[in-house]
Amino acid sequence: MITIKKTKKKIPLVLGLIGEAGSGKDTAASYIKKKYNAEEFRFSYMLVNALKILGIPISRQNLAWLADVLKKKYGNNVLTRAMEKTIKVLCQKPIIVINGLRLPSDYDFIRRFPKNKVIFLTAPEKIRWKRVYVRHEKADDKVPFEEFLRLSSGRNEKYIKKIGKKADYVVVNDGDIDKFYKAIDHILLSIKK
Repeated sequence: MITIKKTKKKIPLVLGLIGEAGSGKDTAASYIKKKYNAEEFRFSYMLVNALKILGIPISRQNLAWLADVLKKKYGNNVLTRAMEKTIKVLCQKPIIVINGLRLPSDYDFIRRFPKNKVIFLTAPEKIRWKRVYVRHEKADDKVPFEEFLRLSSGRNEKYIKKIGKKADYVVVNDGDIDKFYKAIDHILLSIKK
């Protein structure tokens, strides 16, 4: 006799991370991934990979350009649809971290999941600029403070603070890394209660 038992799939917790450049989104996502066995996705991964394949420098300007081209051709939620498909196909972890929310449609996407929380990460401008300048992740990261401020007010950045006001949690990342990790731990532990 063969017994077929239907297993109940656990509903993952979906965490949306939103914050300005240099606020600690990548650090938080990496920490959650490692400590809490989470899976991490970023809206920008698809864009970064496309730019790499095309041989186009990875910069905020080029990422915004490619996002605009895709949205004009396939609709404003094209990246959200791609993210949703990616998560359904690839993710088996108990926690999913969506890193880099930027737009109202990104926020709405997170809120569609049955178990979801949004975390707004922020820091004073000078601290964020220093972090971005040192990490030099994108071609336009190593710029003077005034240029950083100009780039930080671009069209894809304009919704961050507005969406951040709707977040479930806010972390002001202006201290050392241990303080930051403790804040993240506190949030995750409060969610698990």
